[in-house]
Amino acid sequence: MARQKHFRLPDDVLERINHRDKELYPTENVYITEAVRNFFKKEETENMMDELGDIQDKLDRIEKKLEEDAGKKYSSFSSDAEKKELYGKPDFLKY
Repeated sequence: MARQKHFRLPDDVLERINHRDKELYPTENVYITEAVRNFFKKEETENMMDELGDIQDKLDRIEKKLEEDAGKKYSSFSSDAEKKELYGKPDFLKY
C-alpha cells in the first residue's frame, strides 16, 4: 500500500523530473520510484562487484600457491630422476 510523503527537492532535480521521458514515465511518482529502485540496484551491484573482487584476489593467491608447490614438486622430481640415472634401475625392476 502506498503512502503519501512530501519532499522538498532542489531545482536541478525538479528540472530533471519535469524533463523526463513522459511516455516511459507518465507520472512524476513513477519516475521517482524507478530512480530510487535503480539506486538500490546500483548499490547492490557495487557490493557484489566488491565481493567478486575479493574472491578473485583469493583465487589468485591460491593459484600462485599451487604454482609454487608444483614448482617445488617438479624440482624434486628432476632430482629423483637424476638419482635414478646415477644408481641405475631400482632393485625391484632388476628381476
